Amino acid sequence: MNVTRTAGTLAQFALGVLFLAAALAKLGDLGDFANQVNHYRLAPVAWVNLIAMVTPWIELLAGLSLVLRVKPRAGALVALVLLVVFTAAVASAWARGLDFRCGCFGKAGAQSIGARKFVENAALTLLAVGAFTRRDD
Repeated sequence: MNVTRTAGTLAQFALGVLFLAAALAKLGDLGDFANQVNHYRLAPVAWVNLIAMVTPWIELLAGLSLVLRVKPRAGALVALVLLVVFTAAVASAWARGLDFRCGCFGKAGAQSIGARKFVENAALTLLAVGAFTRRDD
């Protein structure tokens, strides 16, 4: 097994575990997650609950796909798309000077929106690119 292939496999697994943890934290308190989604002020209020109810399930499926290696490229693509959306949401809230804690992992370890959160999300997006571009030979 070469280094690039091993790194890609590790990226997929790490991203999968991260998405599973995020999904389970959100599913544990959907009401709080809906409140966090609302803080971003990006979606109409009528859509907030739907976004809060659907997003964790999509994260859960992507995480399971990556960890169990069942269609991992599809799981990585879903994770990548979600991370692009999450990073754009963080950038938008930060640029507008909104002051709240993100709902990325539920209440546990919630970080304030700002430069640190943006850089963290950008790094995770790069990890997702690595997971998606990994090829089984």
